[in-house]
Amino acid sequence: MELIKATNLFMLAPEAVILLTILIGILHIAFARSREEQSNTWYLAIFGTLISLVGLSLFWMKGIDPDGSWLTREVCASTALQANTGNLTVLFTADLFSMVIRTLLVLGTLLTLLFTRTYVDDRSEVPGEFYIILLSALFGGMMLSGATDMIMVFVSLETLGISSYILGAYLRGNVLSLEAGLKYLLYGSMATAILLFGFSILYALTGTTSYMGLSNLSLNPLANPLLLSLMTVMILGGIAFKLSAAPFHMWAPDVYEGAPTPVVAFLSVVSKIAAFSLALRLFSSGIAGVMTGWAPLISVMAVVSMVVGNTAALKQTNIKRLLAYSTVAHVGYILLGLIPLTTGSLGSVLYYLMAYLFMNLGAFAVVTHVENMTGSSQITSYAGLGRRHPFLAFTLTIMLLSLSGIPIMAGFFGKFFLFQAVANAGTQYLWLVGVALLTSTISLYYYLNVVRVMLVSEPDESVIRISSPCSLPVNLALTVCFVATVLLGIFSDKALLLSEEAVKDLSTQAQMTSAVIQHKFP
Repeated sequence: MELIKATNLFMLAPEAVILLTILIGILHIAFARSREEQSNTWYLAIFGTLISLVGLSLFWMKGIDPDGSWLTREVCASTALQANTGNLTVLFTADLFSMVIRTLLVLGTLLTLLFTRTYVDDRSEVPGEFYIILLSALFGGMMLSGATDMIMVFVSLETLGISSYILGAYLRGNVLSLEAGLKYLLYGSMATAILLFGFSILYALTGTTSYMGLSNLSLNPLANPLLLSLMTVMILGGIAFKLSAAPFHMWAPDVYEGAPTPVVAFLSVVSKIAAFSLALRLFSSGIAGVMTGWAPLISVMAVVSMVVGNTAALKQTNIKRLLAYSTVAHVGYILLGLIPLTTGSLGSVLYYLMAYLFMNLGAFAVVTHVENMTGSSQITSYAGLGRRHPFLAFTLTIMLLSLSGIPIMAGFFGKFFLFQAVANAGTQYLWLVGVALLTSTISLYYYLNVVRVMLVSEPDESVIRISSPCSLPVNLALTVCFVATVLLGIFSDKALLLSEEAVKDLSTQAQMTSAVIQHKFP
């Protein structure tokens, strides 16, 4: 069984760089003679992610050949032609979609690293290990973005998940951090087991773990509605936990509050993008045609997420818990794009993920710096921040306005494109758009309340204690997030076009494989 063509192995170079960085980092920590030397692993992590990002940039410069000669379509064509003989199984596909996702994941991790070092160095006895585990989670997410086999999906999810559990409990002397890690582990293990149970049913009905056999699922006479319904519930439930979609969101507020703030930033963006890439690729593989009742289930999860996320955020006094419920609400918005399964709706989902990456990381960069200086994550600690530290207050204001959907930032166009695509898909989806608009209006209150506290309230004592300015890496992260949030709004048409081309690539692959594969059941 051939796993990947040798001529295409170079397309895994970004992952190879991250893996090599992890191995070198482990050796560096093992031979480090002091805590300061171990802390220098941060430079290695920055260098590794930069090299990986440069490698991805080179692939972008090469361009995507519209005639289909790009790597992935070649792999899919050869796979489809040889699948009848059972000689070829492709576990990873480096297509345009995975290229976009991998770029977002690496960029998100790099930005997280920029505002992480001071926080981790001040609180951890073994700071070097933090960066290695963070890169391990990134590696899992990158492999998940291109996984086209259920075994690869499971291994990638576990690499991402186990690393995330460790990061959540990384502050060993902090009870809240240990509690967050334990809750995340317990809930995550249960969700993984549920997802694996759904995959096992899928394997039993198709006789293959490859996505390329999923389009012929309905050919099996054993695929009765009851079994398909159970499979649908299991798979959607497992993915919903990874996304923190309601009602599978109960872990999120406590984990967000207790876990180290840079970890929360990573989980809220990088982990979510990786999970959505799994959902997009799986639903584009042809399985949606035979999954029973998946659209109503996703509709319910989307509505509940939007309502619960936005209403629960109204009464939060801790900004990390507020952003946790904000994440639940945004997951609800994004889930809307999975219901029609049109090129426009899926392309809007990918654009929304691009926008969400920068505006949410920008917000967490400010939250991390303020917490590192004051030791508090209460919203009242931001009182008067606009007078004492205008740059921090201005950046956080822009990020929050973008999250709420105020023009002309990327968040506004993300919601506009997404809601428009869902509405254009059919009148039966209009009520979902109506709920999204209503709950999005509610979000204005709690986002603007934080802005009000920063700009109007008298300076809090904790704000006065923020004496030192942001370091160069923190300023760089804030600047990149701010510029990207604005530019993604100004050039939203080009970013949306790229997103739609990426999801078209997924649809093309599904059509190519389903047209050739003749699955044989035992």
